[in-house]
Formats: sequence, structure tokens, C-alpha cells
Amino acid sequence: MTDSEPEKSWMLWNFVERSLIVSFHLFGGIILLLLIAEKPSSSHLYVPMPTGIPRDDIFIRNKDGVCLNLILVSYTKDNSPYSPTVIYFHGNAGNIGHRLLNVLLMLVNLKIHLLLMDYQGFGKSEGEVSEEGLYLDSEGMLDYVMTRPDLAKTKVFLFSHSLGGAVAIHLASENSHGISPIMVENIIPHMASTLFSFFPMQYLPLWYYKFLSYRKVSQCRMLSLFIYGLSNQLIPPVMMKQLYKLSPSQTKRLAIFPDGTHNDIWQCQGYFTALEQFIKEVIKSHSPEEMTKTSSNVTII
Repeated sequence: MTDSEPEKSWMLWNFVERSLIVSFHLFGGIILLLLIAEKPSSSHLYVPMPTGIPRDDIFIRNKDGVCLNLILVSYTKDNSPYSPTVIYFHGNAGNIGHRLLNVLLMLVNLKIHLLLMDYQGFGKSEGEVSEEGLYLDSEGMLDYVMTRPDLAKTKVFLFSHSLGGAVAIHLASENSHGISPIMVENIIPHMASTLFSFFPMQYLPLWYYKFLSYRKVSQCRMLSLFIYGLSNQLIPPVMMKQLYKLSPSQTKRLAIFPDGTHNDIWQCQGYFTALEQFIKEVIKSHSPEEMTKTSSNVTII
């Protein structure tokens, strides 16, 4: 070994060490972007539902014993006992109370039972936000639905937005026989994928990939609706298209809104029509094959 070889080895290790430090900071930036930066300080504040809306204020505990706040709202006018139940997984920007207008419009347009939850660390729920904690929260929410007779007998849909999409896909992948349709909106294949649209980081190790939706969606063979906006400035629309392609579902739909942004896509014309069409299609169909024969796969609104 020459005198220069130890120096070269030290320089190589120093380069690797610095690269790892930079990588951790970059990945940490993505975590901050999706879990903190978009999350307003009022996410921890309880925002009450307005008076006059029939609702159940519910508290449950997940498997770790963390107390979670759920709210069940139902469209009561001409609402049959068998109206579908939609479990709503919101994004990290705000809590249940920040989605009041969206909730009301979903009720009026879809005529459903709508169950929302504040993840641990949000609103009136206890605990702190973590990936595993979110998964436990979602399992507790599904367990509640399945043990409540008036909801368990209905058709149960999962609806999700942004970070909530990763939670819903995880839940669906773990409960493929207990869940029927799933609707996901403006989500990403995995947490680090937002880096890929800015940096050529194709060979990051697996431990970088948090919220592995791109892998878990392969276990989701249930009826699926993928919704995304082409004007999304936070998550490149191509990522939703990639997730759609990765889905093995024989009956999957794609609703695209050219003017849809990340958080305001629900304000686009035709948005609730697309959701209603999918829900009605699922309920009226007797088999996935029938849906495939009678409906177009892609809707551009």
C-alpha cells in the first residue's frame, strides 16, 4: 500500500459520509414539506361542526391505546339505511373542522354516511403524528365501522386525499377482502418520489421510501377510482398516473381535472359528478366484469 492509498480511502469515506448527510437532509425536507409545511398551526385546534348537521361525535382507541376523534355525518333527506358509507382520510393540511364545506357538498351530492377521523396529533385526537401511527388509526377506524351494525351492512368505500391516500392504500392492501372500492386523490407513489421530479436520485435505498403506496397498491385489487388535477403544483400529476398504471385492479377508473390543484380540486366543475358516477356504478353492478363492460376507464373533466 502506497502512502497515497490511505489518503484516498479516507477521502472516499469522507465523500460517502457527506453524501449520506446531504441525503438525510434532502429526505428530511420532503418529510417537512408533506407532514409539516403544509400543515397549518391550527391543525391541532378543534374546529366544531356547525349546528343543524346531524352527526355523531365519536371517540375510539387504536391498538396502541391512543384516543382518536371521529365524526359521522349522514345525509338524512331521502336517505335509506343502505346508503353507502364513505370513510374519509384527509391530508395533513388541517383537521376535520377545516373540511366543513367539502363535507357538506359530499353529503348533498352523494347522499352518503361520511365518517371522518382526526389522525393522532390532529384536532381533539391524542398522540403525535407518525407513519405507523397513521396506519393504526386507519385500522381502528375500519374496525369501528365493521362493528357498528348500521354501517357494517352498507357498502363501504374508502376516500382519500394527499397523505391520506397513502393511509387508505395501506389499509386496503391489508384488508383486501373486507373493503370494496377505494377512491384516491392527488397522492404520491412514495414519500421520496417528490425528490425524483427535481433530482436524479433513482438509486436511493429502500429505507428512504416512506408511505410505500407504489408497492402496496399491487395488493389492491378492489374497484378503484384515481382522481388528480393537472394543475397540481405540489405533486406532479404524472405520479398519480404512474400509480394508476401500477394498480392491478381489473376495474379501475381515472378522473382527470385540467384545472384541478392539489387542495382545491374538489371545487372543479364535475368533481362530485365523477364521484357519484363511480359510487352508483359500484352499487348497481353485480360483478366487476359488468362494470368493465359498461363504463369508460378515463374521464377528463
